[in-house]
Order: sequence, then C-alpha cells, then structure tokens
Amino acid sequence: MKMPKQGFWRGTLVLTGSALAAKLLGALFRIPLTAQLGGAGMGCFGSAYGLFMPLYALLVTGLSTAVARPAAALQGNPAAAGRLLTTARRFALAAGLGGTLAAAGLSGVFLKLTGSTPEALPSMLALSPAVLLCCLSAVERGFREGQCRMEPTALSQLAEALVKLIAGLTLAGLWMRRPPAFLANYSPAAAGACGAVTGVTLSTLAGWLVLLRREPEQPPVCGTLPADSSAPLRLILQILIPAALSALVTELTALTDLLTMQRLFSRMLAENQTAFYALVQLSRTVPPQDAPAFVYGSYMGLAVTVAGLVPNLAAMPARAVLPCTAQAWESGDRQTAAAYARQVLSLTLMAAVPAGCGLLVLPDGALQFLFAGRLAEIRAAAGALRYLVPGMVCLCLTVPAFSLLQAAGRADLPVKLMLPGAAVKLAGNLVLLPVMGTAGAALSTSISYGVILLCALHAMQGVFGCRMLLPGSLVRMLYGGVLCGASAWLCYTRLNCLLPQRAAFLAAVAAGVGSYVPALRLSRPAADKSPKQSSDRFGEKSVYKRNVI
Repeated sequence: MKMPKQGFWRGTLVLTGSALAAKLLGALFRIPLTAQLGGAGMGCFGSAYGLFMPLYALLVTGLSTAVARPAAALQGNPAAAGRLLTTARRFALAAGLGGTLAAAGLSGVFLKLTGSTPEALPSMLALSPAVLLCCLSAVERGFREGQCRMEPTALSQLAEALVKLIAGLTLAGLWMRRPPAFLANYSPAAAGACGAVTGVTLSTLAGWLVLLRREPEQPPVCGTLPADSSAPLRLILQILIPAALSALVTELTALTDLLTMQRLFSRMLAENQTAFYALVQLSRTVPPQDAPAFVYGSYMGLAVTVAGLVPNLAAMPARAVLPCTAQAWESGDRQTAAAYARQVLSLTLMAAVPAGCGLLVLPDGALQFLFAGRLAEIRAAAGALRYLVPGMVCLCLTVPAFSLLQAAGRADLPVKLMLPGAAVKLAGNLVLLPVMGTAGAALSTSISYGVILLCALHAMQGVFGCRMLLPGSLVRMLYGGVLCGASAWLCYTRLNCLLPQRAAFLAAVAAGVGSYVPALRLSRPAADKSPKQSSDRFGEKSVYKRNVI
C-alpha cells in the first residue's frame, strides 16, 4: 500500500514540533539533573560530554543530510536507492564503532589533557556507545527524510528525549543513593553522573530502535546513481565532510573551556588557595581537591545551561521561515530569498532580546528559580551567567545565519567564520581566566560569538546583496528589551521580599513580557514591507555576490 507523499509544509511542521518538544524535554532533563548532581557531579557529566561532542560533531552531524540529499534526488532506479542505504549503513557502522572505541580508549588521556577529575572516567566510558548508536540513527533518519517521510525522525527524537529524561534522572538518583558494585570506589556525585550518561546512552538506543520498526509498505525510492559501487559513498562524503568540519569548529568553544578551565584553576588553587576561592566566589564548604571540578561543573551545569535556553527558545519562531528561504533561493528568486532571510533574523532577534535582557538583570533570580537549594553552585555561577548572556544573544542570530548561508550554497563559510571566533575564545580564556575566573570564560565566549556574528552578517550581505539587520528594527527591539529588563528588575526587587522567590520571579517575567510586547507594537513603523518588497530601505543597491570569502 502506498503512503501519500507529505507536503513541504507538513514535513516542516512535523520536524519543528518534534524539535521543540525535544528541546523542552531536554531542558526538563538538564535542569533537575543539575539540581540533583550539584557542581561536582556536573563536572563529571560535563567532562564526559566534552569528549563525546567533538566525536558527535565529526561523525554524526551532517550524516542525515548527507544521506537525505542523494535519497531525495533518486528518480527511476530502485536498485540505486537500496545501494545508497546499504552503503550508508555500512559506513555508519564502521564510523560509529571507530568513534566508540576512540571515546573509550582516549578517556584516560583526555582526563590528563584537560586536568579533569579522575572520577569522570566511568561517565566517559558509559557515554561512548552513544557514538555508534547516533551514527546508525542518523542514516535511518536521513534516508526517510529524503523520501519525504518526516514522522519517523519526529518519533525517534521524541522517544530519545523521553527515555533520556526518565532513564537519566532515575538512574542518576538511584546510583547516587545505591551505586552499583563497579562504582563502589567513587563518590555519590560521580556515580550519579555515570547513571545520567547511562540514561543518555539508553535514549540513543531507543531512538534507533524506533526507526527500525516495521512501517507500512512504501513506494520505492528510485534514482540514477551510476553502477560504480563506490558512487554512493562518494556522494555521502562530499556532503558529510564540509558539514562535519563546520560542526567540529562549532564545538571548539566548549572544548576550549574544558581544555583550559580546570587545568588553570588547579594551578591557581595551588598558588594561592584563598585568592582562588575569593575570585570564583566559591564556598569554603567545598574541599580544595574538589574545587576545580566543582567550579567547572557549576559554570557548565548552571550558567551555560540557563544561558543556553535563550538560543533554544529564540530559534523556534524563525524555524518555519528557513525552508522558505532555501526554496526561494533554489528557484532563483534572490530578492524574495533575501527578504525571507531578513525575516528569519528579525524573528530570532525579537525572541532573543527580551530573554537576554531578563537574564542580564536577574541572573541570581533565574538560577534560584531553577536550582533552589544549590546555594554554593549559584554563588559560583551567577556572575558568569551575566557575562555569558550577550554571547548567547549573538549565538541566537549566528545559528540561523549559518543555516541561511548553507541554503544559499555557501556551506564553506560557516567553517571559515568560526575559526577566528575560536582563536578569540582561546586567547580570551588564557588572558581572562586568571583575572576573572569563570566570568572570564563567559566574557571570552561572548566576545567570540560577537566576532563570529559580525563576520556572518558581513558574509550574508555579500551573498544576499543587502543589509540583513536594519538599524531601525534593531533599535526598536533593543528599546523594547531595555523596558523588558527594567520592568522585570523593578518587579522582582519589589516582590522578592513579599512573596516566595519563585512567585516573585514568575511575576517579574510576566512584567517583562507585558512591557516588551506593547513597546514593540507602539514603536512599529506604520507599514512594514512584505517579503516581496526587499529592496534596502537605505538605498543600498542589491547585488547578489556568490563569492564572499
């Protein structure tokens, strides 16, 4: 029985909805996990992810697209589709096994290289099989997406997020109280972190198994691939390698923090313990031998997690417009593509500004709302969160900017644009960490993302032929953001003494949103131009340049 082909918008809606649900479930996992494990446990958890994510970026990111594109282009030859899928599965199996063995074998070396606590070793080993499972899932998702079947990917993402939430939190709590025999010599926090990453590995297994379930009979996907057996692999690698390099460069920010923070903190602690505790606002209840991992875990588990909510929330309004941009560009309508690109960035900024301004003025309030009871971790992370927020707002714009450049056929630009940002991040960490502690890592991150965003906007102006962020719209949103932050701060400071902390914070959020929306509406121009009216308001000549860098 033939399954009717999904429409473009239906597929986009399905993937957008599943991605949104997965992001929300991911936040529901990460926030209570941090409250459960504390700074020391999140240090182990973050070290495990620090090794996993570069391998994931290199082997998994881009694999779905690398399979989906040739699968979508196949027309007329059923054998070609089967050969493509078989080759992709074999490649995923080989690459995934290699990545898993590398993650397990390099764990000890990675611990010494980063100066991480040896208690993170079980978490690293428990997470290593996820590399193989993610590779296998990426192939199955990509092939079905190429056939315009988005439901399998959506169900797989939801299953993965649900299992991670349930199994991760359950095993973390259980193993903290009653660690298994192989974790008997480790602290409760390390055992809990190992339980959490074991739940993550089980979630990737669940996501893969959902993709393998028997589906209704599908019409054969056909194609015109050459008979040469190496052709499918060449097609996959041609798309995978640029995407993998881009993703790997993107992970350099987190990897830089892992490589520098704990090692520098250990050195600073050895030189002057009192000065180090004062610099990073660390409670004296934390023993010196646990201090570097505790501070790193507090920074990653609290500050980075909360700041990361800004890009996740801001990306959703513009997600549905991205496919329109790609479609317009592919059809040759450069003018409409440029207008849609502006709309993507404007929608993203519209959501990012109030969230960023709120966190900028109430970092302590947000951390206390999400992690009540973790006073030592909040004290160590609050200052860093304030410095991290501007960078997250820049990241909100950078992610869709890179997607737009890729949609315009310039997949090489994100890799080139990330490299100067990574260099700025490394130099900033080396200079600022000894002076500012975790706030220095946060400030170097914000500067790095700011540099990347400026480069991306300049590149987009060359590719699309017009300015992407119009000063009028930018000033209008910043004006609304200032009112949002001021309203939230005033409301919170007045009510925090009268109401419970969480009630006061929710009231502050409502006050901020309540002032932001009217401010945008009142300062809105009388008539906004439609996507078709994409000529630049400032008289810039629209010239579509393909070669920027």
